[in-house]
Order: sequence, then C-alpha cells, then structure tokens
Amino acid sequence: MDKKIILYILIGIVLIVLLLFTLFPNIIYVIKDSGKTGSDLCDVPEGQTVEQWQEHMSHHPEMYRECLS
Repeated sequence: MDKKIILYILIGIVLIVLLLFTLFPNIIYVIKDSGKTGSDLCDVPEGQTVEQWQEHMSHHPEMYRECLS
C-alpha cells in the first residue's frame, strides 16, 4: 500500500512539473538567469558574439531594459 502511495505522489509531481513547463515555457530561462542582476545581465554569454547577444536582448526589451538604453 505504501509503495502505491509513493508511486502516485511521484506521478503527481511529474505531471505538475510537465504542466508548469507547458504553461510557462520560458520558466527555464527565468530560473537560469535568476541570479544575474545589473551588469551581469548585460554581459555577453560564452559562445555568442556581441551582435548575437544584442539581437537577443532586443527581442526581450522588458528583461534587458537597462542593457538596451
């Protein structure tokens, strides 16, 4: 009986996580960038050129407002 309850709880957790990632697909980027603030947010990440990063930031003006001004 206990194993069934644990299995149902795990299935429930997986379903909730999948639902969250489906409804909020950008949550991965929010989690990944959550520690960045100020000038860290504007720094060019590894593997991207300055032009690529500026183009990316221009697609998200609400997130990179201080970097684009």
